[in-house]
Amino acid sequence: MPYQTVRRVLPHEYSKYRSHLKLLDTESKILRFSNALSDSAIDTICDRFEANADQHVLFAIENDQLEFIAVGHIALRDGMELAFSVLKEYQGQGLGNLLMKRCITHCRTHGVLKGCMVCLSTNNVIKHLCKKYGIHIQTQDGDTLADIELDHPSLATYVEEAAVDNLGMLDYLGKRLSKPWSIFA
Repeated sequence: MPYQTVRRVLPHEYSKYRSHLKLLDTESKILRFSNALSDSAIDTICDRFEANADQHVLFAIENDQLEFIAVGHIALRDGMELAFSVLKEYQGQGLGNLLMKRCITHCRTHGVLKGCMVCLSTNNVIKHLCKKYGIHIQTQDGDTLADIELDHPSLATYVEEAAVDNLGMLDYLGKRLSKPWSIFA
């Protein structure tokens, strides 16, 4: 799998998340938002994310052109709410798994141990990931609600967080330096 590095998205890059969401195919938008949102609706949602960047943490997997191909989103309000999106052509490659693991590690090391995730009851991929990471899920009225209760971090959790943060930044810098013209993008 060529795209394995997950990195934290800096707030000044949140507009790349907007572009990523607009590139999702209709089915992927439905899986992400429970609705096939229009570009203007995505703009409205992203305007709120960007205006309140301190309440959102994004992790992304990028291609060699520094475009987001998969994103994990942590909304921080009274705990956390997780959401994930992967472009259609990259689905089925384990990117959602990498993002979920990264988001969980981040939440644990920052003391955000309770939250939720809402998905369609037909979203078998996210339901599988919830089970894999010990997240309890309940289906009702076509929606699946995941009650997230994470373990307190261990020393290994902090070491993992530091290692993956540094790896993500090194990968990002390597991609930026291989395309010097992109430094101004």
